[in-house]
This record gives sequence, C-alpha cells and structure tokens, in this order.
Amino acid sequence: MGDKLIGMRVRFTVSDPWEFGTEHGTGPFLATIVGDNLTTRNSHGDQGVLLQLAVPLVFQNTNCEYFVAQPRHTGDTLATLRRTPVFCNLTAIPNDKALSGSPFDLSWWRGGVGLIGTLESA
Repeated sequence: MGDKLIGMRVRFTVSDPWEFGTEHGTGPFLATIVGDNLTTRNSHGDQGVLLQLAVPLVFQNTNCEYFVAQPRHTGDTLATLRRTPVFCNLTAIPNDKALSGSPFDLSWWRGGVGLIGTLESA
C-alpha cells in the first residue's frame, strides 16, 4: 500500500447527485492527484487522495478545484487505482484546506459539494 499516487493523472465520472450531471455533465473530469494518505490515513481510518481538477468548476455556488476522494465501499482501496477503477465519494474542499497540512481531515465538513463517482487512471 506504500505506492504513492502523487502526480498521477486521473479522471472521474459522476453518478450522483443528479443535479451535478444536469449542470456539468457526468464527465470524465480530468484531475491530478496532489496528495494521498494511503499509509497514514485520517483519524477515522479512511484513506484518500487529494485531487486538483484540471479545469475548476462551480457547483451550488461553491468553487470546486480540490476534492478528497475516498473509496465508497468497505474493502476497496485506492492502492489499486493504477490497475482498476475505484468507486468513490468525492468531497469538495476549499483551497485553503487543500493547501493546509491536513487536507484529509474532513471533521469540519457539515455539508456542501459531495459527489459519488468512479475514479480511474487517465
């Protein structure tokens, strides 16, 4: 699981919420993995990657340039992302949180832009 994914180009397609697809389409959206916590994980034990969109967008009056992507299903892992797509939760985070020392700490998140989709190697 120590395989760092930082710098990897990825794309994701969005399956939910429906309103996102209506406004922006379902993708694929291109991004770069700019951080990961595959080995350290967050305080809840969740692994994730920090995505920076190639083309930022606005949804629900929120600027979306950075997303934390986490596996949606128990037992799935982002360590396999180079070989197989992973079904993920994608949480939009503000730029200041993305550039902080702890972008994977989502304890502050109480709603906002959250997507469900598939992340895969570009």
